[in-house]
Amino acid sequence: MQKNLLNFLLIYSMKDRQIFSIFLGNFQKVQLRKYILITFMITISLLGISWILYPKELNYSIMTHTISYLGDYEKNPNGWIFFSIAFMFMSIFFIPLILYIQKRIFKISQVGSWIGTSFLLIGAVCGFTTALLPDVYGTDFIKDISLGKIHNIIAVIAIFGFILGLFEYGILFFIDYWPIFNKNRERVYAYLSVFPVFLPFTIIGIGTLITQIIRVRLGGEWPGPGILSFPLWEWMLALTFFITIYGLALRLPQKILRKINPDSE
Repeated sequence: MQKNLLNFLLIYSMKDRQIFSIFLGNFQKVQLRKYILITFMITISLLGISWILYPKELNYSIMTHTISYLGDYEKNPNGWIFFSIAFMFMSIFFIPLILYIQKRIFKISQVGSWIGTSFLLIGAVCGFTTALLPDVYGTDFIKDISLGKIHNIIAVIAIFGFILGLFEYGILFFIDYWPIFNKNRERVYAYLSVFPVFLPFTIIGIGTLITQIIRVRLGGEWPGPGILSFPLWEWMLALTFFITIYGLALRLPQKILRKINPDSE
């Protein structure tokens, strides 16, 4: 009886350590693929449920409604909770992937990798916070400061956190890959191009900037007509965050190189 109990506790302890190790970004290749598939499907399913439960008479559309509209508990009383769970879940489970990527970019630049990672972690934390503070304009709790206004401020910080973090990662890969920037130093990922991973992020990021400048110059009416619609670009930008983070994690080698270039800073 005691032997069986000890074996059970030993197995449980090993599994507990393995889960903790994964949360720190230590994936095996098969684990990584399963993790990405499962977390993506759960996040999309929860957002889908929230969208389905959004009242039909309010005509939710990605052309006219931002992502945060799904989290409005006044307009979406039955579906807002699924939106909140989706963003909390996504934000928490993005962190191990960010750390997994950082461990590999660390070989290019120690300081640069931590700068990018810090921005991405800020984005993840703010993404989690937006789920706790829904986009509801009618709820004033500190004089004239509404829950929706605070939500929007934090959401903007989250977006810029992800943009700046991925931009920093992209710069590091760009410097490492192109020989003109690698004089007198050995490239870490000379055989690897991450250009296809960053391409959607770059296109959508630039597209968002250009279309919103045009929208403002034309009068700035919300949400913007057709291709100038801000919600449309926000949805596409959110999708590119998934594509870039998941794509980088899958494209980078699972085994971390032992040698750190002395001139990597």
